[in-house]
Amino acid sequence: MHRSIAVFAAALALTGCGLLPDNSLRYREAKVLEPMTPPGDLVFIGEEPLYAVPDMDRRLTGEREGEDGFDAPRPPRLVAAAEDAGDEDEAEAPAPPPGQQGRPVLGKDGSGYPIIMMPTSFAWAWERVTQALTQTDLRVTDRNRDQGVFFLTAPERYQLQPPQAQLKLSHTTNGIQVAVLNGEGTALAAKDSGLAILESIHNEL
Repeated sequence: MHRSIAVFAAALALTGCGLLPDNSLRYREAKVLEPMTPPGDLVFIGEEPLYAVPDMDRRLTGEREGEDGFDAPRPPRLVAAAEDAGDEDEAEAPAPPPGQQGRPVLGKDGSGYPIIMMPTSFAWAWERVTQALTQTDLRVTDRNRDQGVFFLTAPERYQLQPPQAQLKLSHTTNGIQVAVLNGEGTALAAKDSGLAILESIHNEL
């Protein structure tokens, strides 16, 4: 008796798997929502979606032939920055990678400190910042490409005391973040002075 019940339960479980609906393609019915508008003077960093949802008229409807379910999109590839090959290589500006020619955005981080976000590769961001600095009154006293740092001396109008600062380029999921650190690189520079420096650079990017 007990054996018959066990066999019946096992058979019911096996057949039940086939009765569950396959909802793996329901994502195609998702609605497209308008992007959120940030309050005040805040901005969104990284305006390009990692996985853009196609417009309604471009979406697939129904299952395609031979399609069993939803295949997750592959994540973006991480490309290592090229090694510094010397001044000769720096003189030649690299071409920006496809899809990474986005406009630099001057904004703020989560603590309200000014930053520039550049949706591009490190090599291209480094080249653009290098060229932008030559058009400002900021003096570059040294640089370390491996660490993504420019060592700066700022004129009096930036009200930076002492007048030395570090311009730091950092990798993020949305591209390259540019921030101003104090001369030792141990903390972010004062907000007003950092904003003035980044505004000067951003105007030349």
